[in-house]
Amino acid sequence: MTNVPPTIPDQLVSSYDAAIRADTLSLLFRQSFPALFLSLLIACIMCWTLWGSVPPYAVYAWISVLGVSTLIRLTMFLRYFGARPQGAQILAWERPYAATLMLSSLIWGLGALYLIHEVKTMQQGIVLFFLAGMLGGSMVTYASHRVMTICAMSCVMVPSTLWLYTQPGQAALGMAIASTTMMATAFLGTKVLSKAMQSSLLLSYQLQHARDIAENMARTDALTGIFNRRAFVECGEQAIQLCERNAHRVSILLIDIDFFKHVNDTYGHGAGDLVLKRMGHLLESRFRKTDICGRLGGEEFAVLLPNTEVAVAKILADKFRETVADTVIPWQTKNLGVTISIGVAADSYDLESLLQRADMAMYQAKASGRNATVC
Repeated sequence: MTNVPPTIPDQLVSSYDAAIRADTLSLLFRQSFPALFLSLLIACIMCWTLWGSVPPYAVYAWISVLGVSTLIRLTMFLRYFGARPQGAQILAWERPYAATLMLSSLIWGLGALYLIHEVKTMQQGIVLFFLAGMLGGSMVTYASHRVMTICAMSCVMVPSTLWLYTQPGQAALGMAIASTTMMATAFLGTKVLSKAMQSSLLLSYQLQHARDIAENMARTDALTGIFNRRAFVECGEQAIQLCERNAHRVSILLIDIDFFKHVNDTYGHGAGDLVLKRMGHLLESRFRKTDICGRLGGEEFAVLLPNTEVAVAKILADKFRETVADTVIPWQTKNLGVTISIGVAADSYDLESLLQRADMAMYQAKASGRNATVC
């Protein structure tokens, strides 16, 4: 029993439609390149098999025209491989690919029609045998793109099949019915193959999306939306190394919310969470995109400032401290306000050392009465 792939919801397919189309076309280019030469080779073998039963000039003319179409397709393939398009750029090659494929297939089909018209009944069966081989080859080679597959198979098979239906005799009718049956079976087969390939491509994108989400969750603090400690350390070390290579100064701010335990004890953990969320939002909005903000744990935050002198870092810290002190956080029927203490450290290319020195400065800020900045 044939296992038919499950139907994919349209909304899932549409979200990845362009990417799947690009991957499908890229796969077509890779797997159909040998078919350029096989198609011409099979045509030559069929003419050699029927040699003597058809006029030589007609054979030469058909092979020549087919050779020209093969050269056209080959040129298109070489231009594609030379351009090496990526992503959505690949879609620009869909029409040239389809046009050259239909041209080659139609030349093949019309040539087969001429041969089957010129030969006797037994030899007509030989032509039909070669057409069946082309039918199967097309189904396998172009299966990833069902519309192109059906069009290519139709161009090859339909002219000879229709002609056989018009001929008298049981043999011609039998071959026509057999040809029709083969086409119908092949068309159904392309549906299964195309659906399976589309399901595979869609699944790969869904898995990649799931991995991206998991990676983002592993690097992001769920409450505040900024980097967690692990991600802050990883990105911070990379930024410090870059600053060291370019001889740029680097500074760090270590921030602690004053009396945060009092907020939790007085208004509840919901209020404390809201304060932490607002702190994360302020950090993202008040610092540069190149600065690295992270929640190190509890009510403690850090900001790494690449290419920043300590004097500038002190100014930025004071401005941010004043911004936090002026921020009103609505909570139920009350307005909450908090302050922060900031420790500033600089002149080192070792993140651990910077954090330790900033921690000492931050505790000095708390010891001096809180809502203060100490370098």
